[in-house]
Amino acid sequence: MLTLILDSPEATMNLGDLLGRALASCPSDTLPALYLYGDLGGGKTTLVRGLAAALPGGDQAEVASPSFTLCNEYPTLPPVFHADLYRLEPGSALPEELDEIDGRVLLALEWPERLATSSHAPDRLDVELRPYAADPAENLDILRQPCERKRLARLAAHGEAARRLLDELRPVLEARFPVAGRAGFPSAQASDRR
Repeated sequence: MLTLILDSPEATMNLGDLLGRALASCPSDTLPALYLYGDLGGGKTTLVRGLAAALPGGDQAEVASPSFTLCNEYPTLPPVFHADLYRLEPGSALPEELDEIDGRVLLALEWPERLATSSHAPDRLDVELRPYAADPAENLDILRQPCERKRLARLAAHGEAARRLLDELRPVLEARFPVAGRAGFPSAQASDRR
């Protein structure tokens, strides 16, 4: 597991860019899925926007939240299937149109916690995005109201390909983003207590 501190929406897009480049260069025919956890407005679609932009054809991808369409397909190489499972009942199976995807595609699922554990991809990278309360800033729209400008991104690998991917990406990510728990940065647990 790796927990990074993202200080802006641009940093979230940059994380998506780095993930997209790494996933696209995976040598195997089967790519690990990307499971995105976080609250509404937490940066999941922003991360996918960065991921798609990093891929060939990404300049043609109009990345938007798939909340109403269930799944958006982007004309990238490899193709990105971006799905929002929020409207599924808890404990659901993966929708048939997503379960039947084969070939070399990047599957990015928002709200994967709605899936039954038995439906989880065995090879996946979980990315949890949530507010980082260690450094609240004043909200520019509402006086004397705090807003969270930073977020934590926790990455956890499941399966061999996802573990290799995270191991290879770790030095790049640690060089680019502050790591929670390192000298000068509170741990993720300290942020949880606020």
